[in-house]
Amino acid sequence: MTAQYDLTAMPHAPVGRPERLFGVRVTNHAHDGLWHGWMPSGPWLRGPDGAPHSAALAVLIDDTLGIAGARHQPDGRWSVTTELSVDYVAPPPCDGSLITSEGTIVASHARGALVTGSVQDTDAQTLAVMTLRSRYIPLLPELASEAAALQPTVGVVSDGPAAPDAACHDSLLAVLGTSAVADGELVRLRVPGDIRLTNGSGALHGGVALAASQLAASCLLPAGGEMALSSTRITYLRQMDISGGIEFVARVVHGGRSFRVIEVVAYAPGGRTGTVATVAAYATNSH
Repeated sequence: MTAQYDLTAMPHAPVGRPERLFGVRVTNHAHDGLWHGWMPSGPWLRGPDGAPHSAALAVLIDDTLGIAGARHQPDGRWSVTTELSVDYVAPPPCDGSLITSEGTIVASHARGALVTGSVQDTDAQTLAVMTLRSRYIPLLPELASEAAALQPTVGVVSDGPAAPDAACHDSLLAVLGTSAVADGELVRLRVPGDIRLTNGSGALHGGVALAASQLAASCLLPAGGEMALSSTRITYLRQMDISGGIEFVARVVHGGRSFRVIEVVAYAPGGRTGTVATVAAYATNSH
């Protein structure tokens, strides 16, 4: 995986605020043509029940596949993620070990790209497999100026894993500065207007939206670890301004004892829908 390469000799993708928050780094290696990512693990990867939570992989997943797709965008175009699908195999470690990822282009054309990848722990155990679809849209002048204005806050690394800003927290909810509130049959999770959660254009980072959707869904699973997330399919309808905070509303679509499906809709300020996620979970026992 990533650790076998000379990280200092590789071209690295720019590091923004969410990347610094989680310690995520992504790089390309000419030897295999893949995009490789990595992040350290720790107690900040824990979910609402105190156990390691797969939602903590979201920024790493979105960055690895999104950057791979963006590197094929035509001149004058901007890559935006429209769909991201993740199937989970095992929860991440929380012991300080390194988590790695890789992504590869399946197909690309003038309209967009299809990218696949996986996430592993240090024992080469697969934690997740994923697929991303992106569209290449015209680079509007206002978007270009916004990205340029943010460049001084973005750096490029040439070293290995960095200590994440999240290391001062003991859960993923604390990292995002949020909490979940039950509202009848719904769960509402509000992500605050924190600039650390934004991407290069100043909108909510796609990986943060994925993480928040899964955290909200987890609050509708039985207590005691009887069920675990198995997959998430999220569709990005529009960029979401974080100035007034973003609300993620989860509801159970199917509440079986061995299999559960939860829909999570994110509402940007003004009530416009930003993302729609379908989260599935299976019972962890064999009965």
